[in-house]
Amino acid sequence: MSVSERVLFVSAGMSRPKKRDHALSRRQLYLNYGVLTLATVLDAGGHPSTLVHGEHEEAVEFLEKLAAKGLLPSRHPIMLSLPSFYALEWTKAFCSGLKARFPECRIVAGGRWVTDPDPEWLRRQVPEIDLVVTGLGEDVIHGLIGVERRGIAVAPGSRLPSLPLDHTLVGGFDRFQPSIEASRGCGMGCSFCEERDIRLSPLRDPSLLADHMERVLEQYGGGGIHPYLQSSFFLPSTSWASRFRQEAERRGLRIPWRCETRVDAMKPETVAHLAAAGMRVIDLGLETASPTQVLAMNKTEDVDRYLRSASELLRACAANGVWVKANVLVYAGETARTIGETRAWLDEHAFAIKGVSVGPVVVFGPPRRAASLLADLERRGASAVDPDAAEACGITQVHPSREIDAGDAEVISLDLSRRYMTRGDYFDLKSFSYYPRGYGRDDFDADVRASDLSMLPFRDRRPAEA
Repeated sequence: MSVSERVLFVSAGMSRPKKRDHALSRRQLYLNYGVLTLATVLDAGGHPSTLVHGEHEEAVEFLEKLAAKGLLPSRHPIMLSLPSFYALEWTKAFCSGLKARFPECRIVAGGRWVTDPDPEWLRRQVPEIDLVVTGLGEDVIHGLIGVERRGIAVAPGSRLPSLPLDHTLVGGFDRFQPSIEASRGCGMGCSFCEERDIRLSPLRDPSLLADHMERVLEQYGGGGIHPYLQSSFFLPSTSWASRFRQEAERRGLRIPWRCETRVDAMKPETVAHLAAAGMRVIDLGLETASPTQVLAMNKTEDVDRYLRSASELLRACAANGVWVKANVLVYAGETARTIGETRAWLDEHAFAIKGVSVGPVVVFGPPRRAASLLADLERRGASAVDPDAAEACGITQVHPSREIDAGDAEVISLDLSRRYMTRGDYFDLKSFSYYPRGYGRDDFDADVRASDLSMLPFRDRRPAEA
């Protein structure tokens, strides 16, 4: 049997979608840009690398395809990335299947959201993993190629690599919309956020970000891309936005892109510059418009300023042709009153909203990580649906309050999403970033017909579309 000389990176798939399981959810593609960063660094350093995503394919079938393509067995450790706890079930099946088929293969697992909270817990969950790496791996990835030891390795924090991501290293890369990392961290202290205590790094220089856009455009043959500027808290100053606009105009870059930020972070004049530089979609972490819940989430201590800034930002986006997708969180302590306050605020700003993504708060992590947040949620009236879930799978669903249980939260989530989002809105937002490139409206409509309509988070159509 031949042995591959390439370093194989695997982004763990999911046995089922993380929210609702229907045909549209299974179409979504999530580029694992974190592990692609490692593959890019390694490949540029002389170790030919390939990244393959598990998506929603059965782990054993996925494994057989890797072998058929000659990627397994490999002379090097299999670099497995767990992008979330939702990938754990798939990971178990993949690792057990890999060791059964190729017992000589070594598995190095990373993915800081899953590995960092309690690496020993992960090793108990997936004993086939040889080495668990915590932290960010750019500075240690070369040393992991020949690693023989088992256990846990700690990677230091690292700055953003200067290299643009090499999307051509991804199997079937032209199906994915590309990513360009703009900054890391957040550090704003929101109680539910994984990055609440991770300091925000400076944004890339506008000229370097424009360089990366040009390189990615070349990788994709010169067009048809909608990059996601990856940054949990995209916080450009007006000066930065102006310089980025000038760079885009000077280079003739006409690339529509997407980003994510808080609702109280961006000035209207900044939005104008970014829109001129290509910003077409923005994911806004509103989370709630209830004063009680804003404080409960630790979003801010000045609720009036928070909501006033949110209103100004949405109006600026509407004035500049930027689509807004607002994220809403059904949090601990919710009541009909607090949900009504959020609904009323969204109604007032519906003219500026393309879509709304709504879901109940979920506690991620094994007991060591989950305990403190669960305790805080319980003090606010929430309770775990399954108290043993943190140990079993690292995902604890909650009943938000005594008035609103987990089933009610799902109904509220769907009702709010449908109130502000049509079938066309949903398709526009998903196809911009998450559906495969080339997936058209006819494909989408066929998948809608194949889905349980009661699970879909949009109104079927506007009256004018009937």
